[in-house]
Amino acid sequence: RMMYWQSVASLVSPGGILVITSCSRTKDELVQEVENFNQRKLGTTLSEGALASDVVVFKYLDHVQAYPNVDGVCIATVAFLHT
Repeated sequence: RMMYWQSVASLVSPGGILVITSCSRTKDELVQEVENFNQRKLGTTLSEGALASDVVVFKYLDHVQAYPNVDGVCIATVAFLHT
């Protein structure tokens, strides 16, 4: 997963918006996944002397209301701002 988020971070320019639609994760799970990525990134870059405020890659921006589909799978669309 770390490789996925690193790849996505390199594809979205700072100031850009990442919109994810998931058929298997809730809004809260997607936000937690991004927070985990930011924390892992924080741990590696602080040891290199960076400031914590410079490390956060994605910030939660907004979401479309999550809703279950016919099979009971949660569908969520979440937007994140690349800082």
